[in-house]
Parts: sequence; C-alpha cells; structure tokens
Amino acid sequence: MLRIVSFSLLIILQIVIAEPPPPFCGWPPPDVTNPWKCCNFPYLFKDEDFKACGIEIHPNDDQRLRRGPPDCSKLKCLFNKYKLMKDDEEIDNNAMMEFLDKWVEANPDYKNAVEKAKEHCLISELPGPKFPCGLSKNLYCMKSIMLLDCPKWEDTDNCKKLKNHIEKCKLNFVKE
Repeated sequence: MLRIVSFSLLIILQIVIAEPPPPFCGWPPPDVTNPWKCCNFPYLFKDEDFKACGIEIHPNDDQRLRRGPPDCSKLKCLFNKYKLMKDDEEIDNNAMMEFLDKWVEANPDYKNAVEKAKEHCLISELPGPKFPCGLSKNLYCMKSIMLLDCPKWEDTDNCKKLKNHIEKCKLNFVKE
C-alpha cells in the first residue's frame, strides 16, 4: 500500500512540475500602473539607438505594456548596435556581461542587481515558458531580477503589489 501511495505522489508531483507557468506571469498585474517607475534605473541603451531601431519610448509606460515588447527584428537591431549577438538568433552572453559591467561602472548603485541578473539570466539557460523572441525573454528576466534587487525601490502600494507579483512569478524565469 505504501508503494502505491508513494508512486501516486511521485506521479502527481511530476504533473505539477511539468505544468506551464500561470498565464498572469507574462505581464504586471492589471491594477499596477507604471511598473518601471517602481525603480527608476537608467536605460541600458541610448534613446537614439532605440529610435534608430524603431523602438518607441513612451513617457507613459502603461501604453508600452499594453502593446507588449518590440518585435524581434527591432530588438536584434538594438542588440547588434552594441555587438551583443552571437548570430542572428542568439544573444552573446559574454558580450552582454561585459556590456553590463561597463553599465555598472556608470551606475554603481545597481551593481548587486546587475550581478544577480547576470547570474540568473545569462550564465545558464533560462527556465520557463518559450518566448516568441529569445531576446525578449532575456530582457524580461534581467529587468525583473534588477527590479527585485532595486537599491531604490519606491515604497508605494502600487510598487508593493508589483514586487509581490514578481516574487510569485520569478520561479518561472529564475533557477533558485
């Protein structure tokens, strides 16, 4: 009898582990506004490079979130400008780590957040759902990790909701 119960529990555990992440993890909660304002870390890339690649930067972050991430060709353009691609499909993790190290030199308050983002998002393969564009998954992972370890987190109800949401969803993107 004990063997049957143990076997049944093992099968249930495998089914639970194999399930995809909850669908709400792809976006901030609907009642959270301007999520990136919870930690005003500087952009990784220059405004003119966003524009040159056709990526619009809106002052209202909610408008950008409703549209979703830029299409893959625009992200590839941006990453190619900084020589962060191995080939046409894959990010060059070593180049990205060097790029982030240089970014941290100009933004030292974010060193811990960047180190965690590098560790979780670049050193090993990302777990979780498949994204239509691998670059989007890397950027989402890095922004989420950096947001969680933000040195200047805004202490508002809006930002507390967002932080709780990211904590719930991070296991879909981060190996603990």
